[in-house]
Amino acid sequence: MVVKQVDPGSIAEECEISPGDVLLSIDGHALRDYIDYIYELAGDEILLSIRKKDGTLEEIEIEKEPYEELGITFENDGFGRKISCRNRCVFCFVDQLPKHMRRTLYVKDDDWRMSFLMGSYVTLTNLSEEEAERIIEQKISPLYVSVHAYDDDLRKLLFGNEDAGKTFELIRRFTENGIRMHTQIVMCEGLNDGSVLRETIEELYCLYPGVQSVAVVPAGLTKYREKRYPLSAVSKETAKEAINIIEAFQKQFLASNGETRFVFASDEMYIRAGMELPPYEAYEDFAQIENGVGLVGMFLHEADEAIEALWDKKPRFQKIGFITGVDFYPFLTGLAERLEHVFGMHVNVHLVENSFFGETITVAGLLTGGDVMDQVKRGEEEAFFLSRSCFKENENAMLDGATLEDLENALGVPCYKASGDGYELIQMLLEE
Repeated sequence: MVVKQVDPGSIAEECEISPGDVLLSIDGHALRDYIDYIYELAGDEILLSIRKKDGTLEEIEIEKEPYEELGITFENDGFGRKISCRNRCVFCFVDQLPKHMRRTLYVKDDDWRMSFLMGSYVTLTNLSEEEAERIIEQKISPLYVSVHAYDDDLRKLLFGNEDAGKTFELIRRFTENGIRMHTQIVMCEGLNDGSVLRETIEELYCLYPGVQSVAVVPAGLTKYREKRYPLSAVSKETAKEAINIIEAFQKQFLASNGETRFVFASDEMYIRAGMELPPYEAYEDFAQIENGVGLVGMFLHEADEAIEALWDKKPRFQKIGFITGVDFYPFLTGLAERLEHVFGMHVNVHLVENSFFGETITVAGLLTGGDVMDQVKRGEEEAFFLSRSCFKENENAMLDGATLEDLENALGVPCYKASGDGYELIQMLLEE
């Protein structure tokens, strides 16, 4: 593992570890990747074996707190080559992208290490026996696993991979060895809804508490589905049926275990069904929030707390515009009315439909700059705000390559990336 950067004032700097050095082992255990590195940091006394950039070997004894980091950033994040996806899921969003977008958007990751560290979902279809044993030995937990269906044949169809038959077998094996998992079901109209959905939830609950939660989300379908498996968007009726199934299970599971509802529908599922979102408390610890489960409720709760705490602050702008997609529009409109009432600022909410991917894509995070510039017309706004999720992480580029600067040039006023944290967003609108 090649050292890329050393944090100032860190243990690594005190030990004179430098960029270009190679960390070979800790306590005699060779390091395969960053997972091994953090696993070996458990001790309060460790021995590092370093190959310095001049080629000399050095051993360094360190006393520290258990799991205390050394302050090292590694090249390639300490992983080398990522584990790629071997599936051809019938609903795969990457396979539904148009050509000539930025290259990284076409990379399909199915890396259990990223699942552990970042909460990304994996399928386990490409997992070797050696990796399975390593997960069990090192107690890599929690993992986030895509399931989609209990029936092996249907799961193979959904994944487009014969190896999908082993998914449930691996999940059972992991739960028996103390590995915790959060799971998801991407629901496709006419395939894994209805009775199939019911069966899958029941079988996953049989593995509780190893399997800790299930999120049910509707498949996202773009207009770029040429020569793909024929699918239609989840209908209002199907979404309603799914929510009725889920909410019935929630009552049953909470009554039986006294701790959790276990299965949750995404916000998008409720919106498609035209049903009211559950109360904030119904999402418990928001374990599936990255899957869009409770995202709206969390945001509005945070915004309410900010309004209550900061009601006496002055607005930074007198007239602003929010830019959002179809799903979040009614919720943001309600928040705008509160902001006008409490702070006296004028707030316009601009709804942008997704022409780039197609009208069935309704979430704000998949808006493109082209659609924003085509559909938003500036009135008297002093600034515009749109979700940070519209942009590549730590950059100003949107999915179609348009930048924040492009939006500012087109709209003629400053544009800001709005935080997904409701409290932080309200703070952005107010003077310090």
